[in-house]
Amino acid sequence: MLKRLRLPTVSLLVFIVPIFSFGQPINFISYYPEDSCISNAAGQPKDSLAYYYPTEITTNHGMVKTDINGFMENWYSSALYCAQTPILYNYYLGHDIYRFLWLRSFHVPVVFTLHKSGDNVWLTTKKLNKQPEFLDITYKIANFKKPRKSKKGKIRFRKRIQVRDSLVRADRKAEIIFTQTKQLSINEWNEFERLLKNCSFWNRVPFVDSSGIDGSEWTIEAHFKNKYWFVNRWSPDDNFRIAGEYLIRKSGINEDIY
Repeated sequence: MLKRLRLPTVSLLVFIVPIFSFGQPINFISYYPEDSCISNAAGQPKDSLAYYYPTEITTNHGMVKTDINGFMENWYSSALYCAQTPILYNYYLGHDIYRFLWLRSFHVPVVFTLHKSGDNVWLTTKKLNKQPEFLDITYKIANFKKPRKSKKGKIRFRKRIQVRDSLVRADRKAEIIFTQTKQLSINEWNEFERLLKNCSFWNRVPFVDSSGIDGSEWTIEAHFKNKYWFVNRWSPDDNFRIAGEYLIRKSGINEDIY
């Protein structure tokens, strides 16, 4: 008579334990896309046309669309690329970072980057010499026919004729004219986080299309191992502005704030 084989129960547990911990399923969430077509693992963009802000963000509650449009992406990204800063939403770069991009109508772009690695905190400030050109411009080149005299001696003007278009490619170029790094304390890092909490940074909609003719664009990013977020506002006058002004003051630069 054949004996019935009994499979060992231990082998089954080998597959169950990695999936369940104390009866609760383990969720594996990747907060960063880690797409090599966007940047390398150090955040260096693939090329000058790379976008620095995501169209969607992974959170614990699912995917959130940012609704940022292509015009703004080009504008903001051209400045960050020329400032030689890394893309923050694609890979986690090994330490926590806040970055504030400040674009004003009548002044040069400024980028403030607040870093924290352990208890070491430092603030880097960069200025560009100009806003990089980020849009191709098409000029209409027109030609006017020479006027002629009629038989009665009157001058007659002929209609304008368009002969061609002239395309000027955006070069996305600007130079860094100022760079500075200052050591800060962990208390100053905590104070900035308190200011962000006061403006409900992590619960704000990332992008609101409310730009005006003049004014300024304020964009703050947060880059952590387990989360990423950004908030952009045009000429803010609330607690979000106060958080940005804090980094401006800590940098020590003397700039018109608007």
